[in-house]
Amino acid sequence: MRKKIKSMVTLPVVCCCLLSPFSLAMAEESDEVDIVEVEVRSTVLTDYLVTTEVITAEKIKELGATNVAEAINWVPGLYVARADKNSRMVRIRGAATDQTKIYVDGMPLFPLSGIASNAASDLATIPVDNIEKIEIIKGPGPVQYGTDYKGGIILITTKNGQGVGQGSLHLSAGSHSAYDTHISYSGSEGNVSYAVTAGKRQTDGHLSNSESDTNYFNGKIKWDVGQDSALTLSGYYINTDREIANYVDQRTGQPLYPNTNWSGDTAIDGKRSTSDWKFTDLKQTNIALQFDEKANNRFSYNVKIYHVTDSNDLWVYNRNNASLGTDTYANPIWYRSGWSSKGNGMEFTGDLQANRNNVITFGVKYNKIDWDADENNSDLDEGGTDKRIGYYVQDRWQVDNKTSVTLGVRYDEAKQSYSSTKTGGSSIRNSSTIDATDPVLNITHQLDNQNALRFSAGKSHIFATAKQVSNNLIGGAAIPEPEKAKNYEIGWKHDFDAKSSLDVAVFKNKIDNRIDRRTSDKMYYNIAQTDIQGVELSYNRLFSERLKGFINYTYLDAEDTDQEGVKTKAVKLPDAILNCGLTYTVDKLQTTALVRAVGNAGTDDATYTRLGGYYTMDVEFKYRQDANTDYFLRVSNLFDHKYWETATYPSDGINFMVGANLKL
Repeated sequence: MRKKIKSMVTLPVVCCCLLSPFSLAMAEESDEVDIVEVEVRSTVLTDYLVTTEVITAEKIKELGATNVAEAINWVPGLYVARADKNSRMVRIRGAATDQTKIYVDGMPLFPLSGIASNAASDLATIPVDNIEKIEIIKGPGPVQYGTDYKGGIILITTKNGQGVGQGSLHLSAGSHSAYDTHISYSGSEGNVSYAVTAGKRQTDGHLSNSESDTNYFNGKIKWDVGQDSALTLSGYYINTDREIANYVDQRTGQPLYPNTNWSGDTAIDGKRSTSDWKFTDLKQTNIALQFDEKANNRFSYNVKIYHVTDSNDLWVYNRNNASLGTDTYANPIWYRSGWSSKGNGMEFTGDLQANRNNVITFGVKYNKIDWDADENNSDLDEGGTDKRIGYYVQDRWQVDNKTSVTLGVRYDEAKQSYSSTKTGGSSIRNSSTIDATDPVLNITHQLDNQNALRFSAGKSHIFATAKQVSNNLIGGAAIPEPEKAKNYEIGWKHDFDAKSSLDVAVFKNKIDNRIDRRTSDKMYYNIAQTDIQGVELSYNRLFSERLKGFINYTYLDAEDTDQEGVKTKAVKLPDAILNCGLTYTVDKLQTTALVRAVGNAGTDDATYTRLGGYYTMDVEFKYRQDANTDYFLRVSNLFDHKYWETATYPSDGINFMVGANLKL
């Protein structure tokens, strides 16, 4: 294992070493230094003790990103994967896509994730135009965000409107009949600031049955109700019709049709055949209200309340029924499965300056989610409720001017109830209460002006979701035990000078009773133990006032151990990812080149035992005509490399987008 890690790490280390002398030679060309501003709060990410990443609005522009999925795609340790419902979600250090928490301006963006409808979460639906910064916490995070995750936390901060109202318009179009149009308006007047964005995104997709059409809106209004208090109203809305591309056989190029047993499809020779899966009226809403107040010099607090909804209709074409001419109530040609969920939540967080060197953070969080499911070929009545409450306390202690320690503990309790009735079948009812207590410890030490060390350790847990519980109860399978993990990390950051830095992190995640889904019967079960370990290296360099670049590398090794002690490689994760990018600016022209090399990834499909490694190159050319107008051309997969994102989903080859950004 040590030899393998050593060989995988050698290339990026050599690259960093080669870049350093070159960058030092060019350092005298400019005295410009990039400074990332982070607001003062109880858990300041520049002082926090795990590996963090801050993506500023300037960096988002350099990457040419149009949504959050594209903006975070180049961060070490992150793997933006194709999730259910054809969404784009992130896996942080090997964790599942629904085990990452996402907040916008302190509000949970997808609070239903990991509870009822994780498949609806989609980072590609979040535009970046009004984002001030994206902060990513990898590893054990502050307990105020919870410990019911093992991936990480993504904190999105949007811009506040400033000055006289100003509008902006984004227009773009490209391959596969794609277009993206959105308009934003922001400003401030007196003690009120505001910012809103509304848009529409559409594409025919590069494969059969892959059309997508999305309308979205988000915004916030902030009132400074006093010198030390503010009230913020925020919300978002999306409505999507999205087709799920038909699978394609890697060897023959022919379509593959899933063999399902829940869609009302008639079996022929023991096989079922479905195609043209699609979601209609996939709607999500979130409206939230937050009050912040600095009560005095030692105590500040905030209160959040929010209401969320999530609903969609899933349609599938039953090929066997169509070939047999069968279109009945029980066996329709087009089968629909409906989903509806709603929830309310409340959170309180207080920060107490206990003394000069101590800040104590404490709080409570409560939410309640109700969901219902139905289908068009039966009288199924299925639904459930998930209530969660959590308490936490955290102490950040500044030992001296070089060392700080953070220790936190959190208690979470989940109450789930479920019921299902269907004519001709038995009624099923279930309720349960489960809880977990998790500590988190972090230590950082500044060796000198150029070197800092950090250590983190923490526990996390994942409860079986309400929908997973219902799935197993209907199938007569046992409910999975809670998934528990222990996370460890040690890191080192070295600043070569004011313009270049190197960050190294070694991490390990030991998971007991990992919850997974069997492909044979679609039931959820526990894998006795999963060990995930890896290394991250990140180097950033400002070569001159015209040229800046980065290179980062992630090595990941994941191994499952079943109940009998048999070890196998965990699947669907690349074992290595290398990212690098350069941005060159001259006068009104900016050019960015991004290269990604991805190692082999496993698959649990016996037909496709391995997915081969590949690399891609993306380029963007941006021309700024004046302060109010810029144009861009973005080309992805420039060399048209053919690869497979999953076992049955090929890449879309070379594609492009061309557009303009206008200030109105």
